[in-house]
Amino acid sequence: MTSRRGEDALTAKIAAAARPGKGVRVGIGDDAAVIDLPRGRYVVTTDTLVESVDFLRGEGPFWIGRRAAAANLSDLAAMGASPLGYLLTLGLPPGNGARFAWRIVEGVISKMSPYRAALWGGDLSRSSSTFVTICLFGRSTRPVARAGARPGDRIFLTGAPGAAAAGLAVRKRRVGKPPSRSDRAYIDPEPRVAFAGELARRRWATAMIDISDGLARDAHRLARASKVRLALAEEAADALRDSADDFELFFTASPTCSAAILALGRRLRTPVAEIGRVARGRGVTLGAGRGRAVADRGYDHLAS
Repeated sequence: MTSRRGEDALTAKIAAAARPGKGVRVGIGDDAAVIDLPRGRYVVTTDTLVESVDFLRGEGPFWIGRRAAAANLSDLAAMGASPLGYLLTLGLPPGNGARFAWRIVEGVISKMSPYRAALWGGDLSRSSSTFVTICLFGRSTRPVARAGARPGDRIFLTGAPGAAAAGLAVRKRRVGKPPSRSDRAYIDPEPRVAFAGELARRRWATAMIDISDGLARDAHRLARASKVRLALAEEAADALRDSADDFELFFTASPTCSAAILALGRRLRTPVAEIGRVARGRGVTLGAGRGRAVADRGYDHLAS
């Protein structure tokens, strides 16, 4: 009997480490996974992180995996969904072999496990540069979309936009090392899954979006989807100037929920602030009255 080597050996190692989760009939090691899912409403997202675009060249594989998992978890959080399971695809250039791949997988699993998200399967391929793609499945009885904001709603923002940009500047000097307090917001952010899930469950959020492409750009996306004007308070000016990569939530809710939302943030240790209100009209403005128009700018993968 011959021992398994290379890709087969890595697949077997991943299968042994992954907890398939409830309802998995056929897991890692076959041509596809077979999952029994109960009736309900599911939320599915996918995200790809590419070397030199979404993480620095020379970054430690464990931290690449955690960052990739955080990006997908944040997208699911923006819908108010709870993670269930995911498919993981790795692209590796020559020179990055099984050990490098395994450390990425370890990073992904370590980030996903606290949310009880099971690794169901995936793929492994040669590539000109390292990339990680995750397809994450979640469940929500009341998913929150970008459309739904109503005139009179209040506008809220979690976290501290700009923390990831500041963290990236630090990370460039510390690439590959375990995160410090200064660069954790960039390389190992914590998605707002629990907080967003409560917003959805209690039907407090009327519209919500992840601001990883920058607050200005994602605010415009929510305004377009909801066909409203988002009137941001002057205090939001600094956040609008900051760069992308903040895995934070921008959402709207009825003014009757404001106090309860701030209390929920304190209870779940999630920083959240009220930063404006929804008005009739279109676009995003800053300041009192009709305000000043906010430019629709931010990260764009297709920008030249």
